[in-house]
Amino acid sequence: MGISERPCMVVHGGGSARDAEPRHQRIVIGIDPGLASTGYGVVGIVSGRLVYHAHGVISTSPKDSHQDRLLHIWNEVCRIIDLYRPDEAGMETLYFAKNASSAMAVAESRGVITLACALKGLPLGEFTPHAIKQAVVGVARAEKRQVQESVRLLLALPEIPSPDHAADALAAAIAQLHTIIIQPCHRTPNRG
Repeated sequence: MGISERPCMVVHGGGSARDAEPRHQRIVIGIDPGLASTGYGVVGIVSGRLVYHAHGVISTSPKDSHQDRLLHIWNEVCRIIDLYRPDEAGMETLYFAKNASSAMAVAESRGVITLACALKGLPLGEFTPHAIKQAVVGVARAEKRQVQESVRLLLALPEIPSPDHAADALAAAIAQLHTIIIQPCHRTPNRG
């Protein structure tokens, strides 16, 4: 099991990545769930500009027990949330898969990720693959390469982010950043 990470910022003073950023920045963690490989990407927005923070992959080994693999994903997602202190999360919904066993594994991964977000108090936006493509490229039926290139351009990265799961997670974060979170309004009855 392991985690590969490609952070792109320097934090001074021993604080978290969030401490290095202006307070008015909205930060989102995007997640591409999977049992063998869960991608994550952390993106912020300041004054309408996207700001790249990090991306990487949480890997598990098929040699480990199923429950240990899910626990590892949960622990690493919690660690990444604690490190970058995002305001919210975005994740791709489970799409139809021909292989039922792989769909089940992705669903279980989504479950532990959803739990981690809930326990950390993060609102979680869930997006279909078409909605993510629409948010990133502007075309719901865009090819994977188009999405990856758009992510690279939007985040001003020197190359297309890799591996694919991490690039997909960055796209989910961008989709979430393009979504407005509307908080419920509690009104006091008019006592006129």
